[in-house]
Amino acid sequence: MIKIKLVVPAENYIKHAQDRFEEFIRQEAKESPEEHLEFELEEVVIPTDQIRETTLDADVIISRGLVTKLLKEYHEAVPIVDIPVQGIDLIRSLVESKKRFGRKKVAVIGAANMIYGVENLEEIIDLPIQKYILDDITSSDKTVDQAVKDGCEIILSGLNTNKYAKQIGIQTMLIETGKESFRQALVEAKRLAVVSRKEQEKARRYQTILDHAYEGVIAVDLRKRISVFNSSAQQILSISNENLIGRPIDEILKKGKFLDLLLSGDPFQEEIVTYNSIQLSVKKAGIFLKGKRTGDMVAFQDVTGIQEMEGKIRKKIHSRGLTAKYTFEDILYESDLIGQTVKTAKLYSEADSNILIVGETGTGKEMFAQSIHQYSTRRNQPFVAINCAALPESLLESELFGYAEGAFTGAMKGGKQGFFELAHRGTLFLDEIGEISPSLQSRLLRVLQEKEIMRIGDDKVIPVDVRIIAATNRDLMEMVKNNEFRADLFYRLSVLDLLLPSLREHPEDIPVLAEAFMKHKRLTEKAKERLKKEPWEGNVRQLQNFCERLTVLFKGTVIDVHDIEKHLPIRSAEQSAEITYMSEKERILAALEQHHFHKGKAASSLGMSRTTFWRKLKKWNIDID
Repeated sequence: MIKIKLVVPAENYIKHAQDRFEEFIRQEAKESPEEHLEFELEEVVIPTDQIRETTLDADVIISRGLVTKLLKEYHEAVPIVDIPVQGIDLIRSLVESKKRFGRKKVAVIGAANMIYGVENLEEIIDLPIQKYILDDITSSDKTVDQAVKDGCEIILSGLNTNKYAKQIGIQTMLIETGKESFRQALVEAKRLAVVSRKEQEKARRYQTILDHAYEGVIAVDLRKRISVFNSSAQQILSISNENLIGRPIDEILKKGKFLDLLLSGDPFQEEIVTYNSIQLSVKKAGIFLKGKRTGDMVAFQDVTGIQEMEGKIRKKIHSRGLTAKYTFEDILYESDLIGQTVKTAKLYSEADSNILIVGETGTGKEMFAQSIHQYSTRRNQPFVAINCAALPESLLESELFGYAEGAFTGAMKGGKQGFFELAHRGTLFLDEIGEISPSLQSRLLRVLQEKEIMRIGDDKVIPVDVRIIAATNRDLMEMVKNNEFRADLFYRLSVLDLLLPSLREHPEDIPVLAEAFMKHKRLTEKAKERLKKEPWEGNVRQLQNFCERLTVLFKGTVIDVHDIEKHLPIRSAEQSAEITYMSEKERILAALEQHHFHKGKAASSLGMSRTTFWRKLKKWNIDID
């Protein structure tokens, strides 16, 4: 509902105003059926001497003459439409005066916008006319007196002026508002009301956006008076005053760097400043319209709030699965060897240095990495893991460092965070680190040195705080000697070394692990001893796979040695020796062929030291000289 108020100095001042309004609305609805706007007109009687103190709640105000002049002086916020006194209205009033009083001299008194050009009607109507401009209601009595002194016998004016004229015995005529003039005012009022409502909606929309922004926003005009002061700004600066718009900014903000920044003439600045012991990250910019400066603004945040927001973002990252699941309590063992390994790992957890975990495939390197993270001060931050051997070099690089929008064909809009960014303040686990290319080794080294990354296709540097836990089943030192792995990167990664023993080195843990993997099944002592004799070249992972297969195939609850023998892939000592012989020999020959019979590279690919590799060559009578 759009509210229009007709402000008049007396009742029925505009004759048939409500009837004319309703007629206007009906006609508008017929001519413009697509506009579904509802209007109401309310007549409000306000004596002219009370206009200044009156509060008016309306979308637009209609008034006439001196009332319009006073309303515009004291009520700038509301659109005001002046009812025009058209030539036809003056002609009607003058003709009526001549008809009623004869050819007596008429004083036409009113505001300039009402009686403009009235003197030109003297010849047309054949009536002596004298015009008097009324600028102030308090001067109306003197104006009437002057008109009488000038020989005028009839006063043609508004309500208040005519009232005084009657008191001193002068005959009067009221300048009536014609139907045409009132309709013209209603057309303009409707137009202004619609524009005003749209502007109010726009202002409310922008204000709502500003009030729900995380940043505080303050804007001032060229006189340094406040034009914007959103709720976030009030909250951050602890300012509770609601009536801030229009007030000088230096009355609201305390003197200091923050106020100086807002008052400065620089077009753009970005600084960290202190206000009331609060650290603020501030961006200041000039406001320009068609090349001319119209004001200035600052957008700012409490640095503490930024840190809290970053913490919330990190928690959301946790919810995406970038967390560690295992702890040291999940590592099952009875042997002193694993007990000592766990003890060492816990000591490493308390430091914040990079760790290199070395062990054969299946020894639980990621489980130890997750446990170290969970035991460290970074436990509430992300744990991000990536297998460096599982991805081609280009994809691995984009996964680690992220990329900017448009960095390559198919890049996501807005770019993408890399694992270093996702792991900020947490731990990044790089499994099979020995498989990364030399070029990627160089980039990784730079990140470890500088503690900052740059997305692919971008020129912005992003600082990162990440602890690296790397893992490998290869002899990295041997790779360094063979120029296959950068020495400087190796020493960056290998600050703390953790060697995970193979399952063959602690067979007493095999029964503990097997029963844990099979859960509701129990092993006899002979079955346990048989499992301990197996080589388990795939270590814990191979044992777990075997136990899973046994659980599916065996339906009983107690597992004896014959059940183990029955389901092992190797059933006899002779078969075992033969298959073991063939298997290991074939692996060595395949590795030599893959690396063009380079013994060092072949040994490294098999996770063997050179000494062990030479012993195996001799054992299987492999001669490559």
